[in-house]
Amino acid sequence: MEQILWDLIPWGYQVLLSVEGMRNAFLDVVFPVVTDFGSELGYIVILSLVYWCVNKSVGQGVAFAYLYTSVLNSWIKLYFNIPRPDDLKLDKILDDAKISERLNPIREGTGPSFLSGHTQGAVVVWGYLAYHFKQTWFRVLALVIIVLIGFSRMYVGAHFPQDVIGGFIIGIIYLILWILLEPSVKNWLSKQTALVRYALAVLVPLIVWLIVPHESTAVPMGAAIGLGVGYTLEGQTVHFSVSGTVWRRLLRGAFGLVIVMVAYFALGYVFGTFDGSMGESMVNFWRLVRYAIIGFGGGWFIPWLFVKTKLAERESNK
Repeated sequence: MEQILWDLIPWGYQVLLSVEGMRNAFLDVVFPVVTDFGSELGYIVILSLVYWCVNKSVGQGVAFAYLYTSVLNSWIKLYFNIPRPDDLKLDKILDDAKISERLNPIREGTGPSFLSGHTQGAVVVWGYLAYHFKQTWFRVLALVIIVLIGFSRMYVGAHFPQDVIGGFIIGIIYLILWILLEPSVKNWLSKQTALVRYALAVLVPLIVWLIVPHESTAVPMGAAIGLGVGYTLEGQTVHFSVSGTVWRRLLRGAFGLVIVMVAYFALGYVFGTFDGSMGESMVNFWRLVRYAIIGFGGGWFIPWLFVKTKLAERESNK
């Protein structure tokens, strides 16, 4: 498989050169925005709004589906370790294939190229939402978003077409398995004591991170710890309701996002002062802590604020 991916590089590069030939001033604005829609910050916004304003259960499910598919994507990237299209390591391969022209990426990706995390994440998140929200217009919109995010990764020069295709395939397989297994897992968890649920919320992501203690796994598993603890505590103490008028939900979402973004950038600044002199493992540990704090804030603290500020009611049966 690894050799096949290396052999596909000249073909993929030629496809990217063809896509680059489609660029114009308008698309050069549109597709970077589309690709950012599938970024970390984009999903913080989307997943938060679903949980706070639309459906709590779906919001929780899609958040964990996204976080664990991010880890799977990181493992695959690190295993194959295929260079990005703009990596100078590819020069000899391209020269041997008689490809003299070079790409001019609009965005430079970080980490290995195969497979596209943006594409895989889009398939999982929007596929999961389309499965639960069955309106035809929404399903069409979700499909369009998935395709556009995948294509945007090639347009900005961050991924080969084989990376995007791989992201679609792995994303679909993962999504199907998640949808099939989730009801049984939720049913089992509902029968456990609160102490067991708290322990699992911390230990499972921590063990997953320790398997490959990399920056790319510290971020999603830190968020998973914070959200898992936050969701559990919210279910015991807050019981906020997502119901309300459209304007009330919009105000709730805007208020929550302001808090999350302030925390995101403030904690990024604080934890960013921890340099590599303490060792990569410790830097990644503090990165895990940063995202655990953000996740806990989104899962419990902000819903608690919603209730205290009357932006949300408590569920009537609680």
